[in-house]
Amino acid sequence: MKNINKIIMLLTLTLSLVFLNSCEDKPPVDYVQSKYLEGYLIVDSLVEGIVVMNSQPVNMPFDREKAMIKDADVKLVFGGTAHTLIYREGEKSGYYLPDMNIKVLPETKYEIIINTPDGSLITSETTTPKRMTGWIKAPRPDIYYPQDTLKLPKNDSLVIQWDSIAGVHHYLIRTLARDTVDYGRYLNPPVNEQNRRTYNVISNAADDRGWYRNRTNWALIANSSTPTVWLAFKWFGYHDVSVYNPDPNMLNWFVNIHFTGTSENNPLLNSVKGGYGVFGSASVISKEIFLYKNQP
Repeated sequence: MKNINKIIMLLTLTLSLVFLNSCEDKPPVDYVQSKYLEGYLIVDSLVEGIVVMNSQPVNMPFDREKAMIKDADVKLVFGGTAHTLIYREGEKSGYYLPDMNIKVLPETKYEIIINTPDGSLITSETTTPKRMTGWIKAPRPDIYYPQDTLKLPKNDSLVIQWDSIAGVHHYLIRTLARDTVDYGRYLNPPVNEQNRRTYNVISNAADDRGWYRNRTNWALIANSSTPTVWLAFKWFGYHDVSVYNPDPNMLNWFVNIHFTGTSENNPLLNSVKGGYGVFGSASVISKEIFLYKNQP
């Protein structure tokens, strides 16, 4: 019996030492770097802003500059010709087509082929949608933000409507604040007044999440008419209100980002081979509006 007790004690001590040693070991690193592609071709616009990146570990601060792949061989194939895209720095950083005479065509197939210096191959393709024809009821050019956002009167003056396209069931709407700094210099006569964010019942809570820090706001619309809600505007001043007719790639990526409720990539909504991300296209109509301050 004593020998058995000694064996048990020895085994217990051995297991304890193994456990302690394992606690001192560095945790295993199972992170595998992936490639990320994000690019949108907008009908009647130049080819630009196509981004190629290396993914980064989630336990490290994201460094966009470090993630960018600037020396890849990027080809855009359409109309039977392969065009080389070039990387540029600046506000519109990313790969672009240097020929300013070439604009994106509607109902055309585009294929992108990317070879990175480390030997990775990334491919994707999109067929651009039909061109959007225009507004039936465009956004009003001048909008006055209400004094009391809790008691908004029933008013259809903010309803917008556009020409529907046969076979298209979903559109994307974007509002973009063009200047988050100046406000008064756009008035007539100009005054020295800085811009600021709008105030509403959810802005304080939303600001904590960073929702109001972005200049843009997006929404998915399942018809060709919608009211322009006040929550669409995060800032005062000039805005672009745009309606997008997205291809399936762009629409699926929007659903993946905004409606899946997870930060993980859904392979079924991914349009990129050899990595993840989106290579999509859309046709767009836009209208410039000015949101006036009408509250303290």
